[in-house]
Amino acid sequence: MDLSNYQIKINESYPQIENAEPDINTVNILKALAFSRTGELSGVLTYVYQSNIADRTDSDLGELFEEIAITEMMHLNMLMHAISEFGGTPKYESAGAYFNASCVNYTTKLKEMLENNIQAEQGAIADYTEAIKRVKNESLKSLFARIIKDEELHLNAFKNLRDTVQFLSI
Repeated sequence: MDLSNYQIKINESYPQIENAEPDINTVNILKALAFSRTGELSGVLTYVYQSNIADRTDSDLGELFEEIAITEMMHLNMLMHAISEFGGTPKYESAGAYFNASCVNYTTKLKEMLENNIQAEQGAIADYTEAIKRVKNESLKSLFARIIKDEELHLNAFKNLRDTVQFLSI
């Protein structure tokens, strides 16, 4: 399957955090975006897993999942830096619970992977949209808005793949 025309990340820089002051509410929002069951770390690990599963039958598809995982890893890294800038410690925990591997989606069927990924990306977009409403720092709002643009590309890629897979009856 030729997937070379799929865009995974927009060609626009990510805003830098400015005027960050210690704020536990902002730290908690950032930790949820980074380390919760639906956060970036879960996405990174899920897409790396899926890359390995998909690579067994279609190396292009495996590479696409890997590229999305790399973009999500960049998001995770930015969130971890922001946690520090707002006075937190970027431990892999959110709401008092440490991240664990049960947060990874271990589905091996391509249709299910894509459906789950669509739901995950829709959830990420909703989470970042809600976070924009809840944080006060304008540069952090801009960062969230920029990340949403990548998540929308991932959502569109997964939807297009799902439609292709259904068409091909894979």
